[in-house]
Amino acid sequence: MKVELINEPSLELVDKARSECYDKPIHTNPEKREKSINNVCNVYKHSSLLEFADYIFEITADTKVLLEMSRHRLMSMACKSSRYTLDKGEVIFEKVGDPEIDIHLSKWKTVIEDMIALGKKNDQVAMMLPQAYQYRWLVKFNARSLQNFFNLRLDKHAHYKIREVAQEMYKLIPEDHKFLFSK
Repeated sequence: MKVELINEPSLELVDKARSECYDKPIHTNPEKREKSINNVCNVYKHSSLLEFADYIFEITADTKVLLEMSRHRLMSMACKSSRYTLDKGEVIFEKVGDPEIDIHLSKWKTVIEDMIALGKKNDQVAMMLPQAYQYRWLVKFNARSLQNFFNLRLDKHAHYKIREVAQEMYKLIPEDHKFLFSK
């Protein structure tokens, strides 16, 4: 699993939106900006203004995480296609930490690689991929949607794989943005 924040999110547009809505000046002081955004968006729940801050992550993780993440409809995603790329690189399965399962995944990986070597079509071979198969994708959340994502996926009831990804995503949020997601 690998997570990387690939853009430089800014709170300036959130502050500009706050400024427009309340006919107040834009803050040039970062501390005043943070306090004002926190009050308006988090305390007073005018959270639609948070839609002006975007966070784009590149994630490499297993299919289970991809499936869990796809349930968040208020984000944009672009995923590496097994249909077009399965035969162009290494087939990687994430280990699950159970020796018996990991051994069988290793055997299954060999079967997949054999099918590719035999020239079987990607469309057909892709139907054989387990949830441990590793994909790479880009995902873009606005801050409002990311708040929701973190509330659900950092919870102890979330599947441990998506929770690990959410924890990595949270670590990558710029420090001066963490107040948006502190719940």
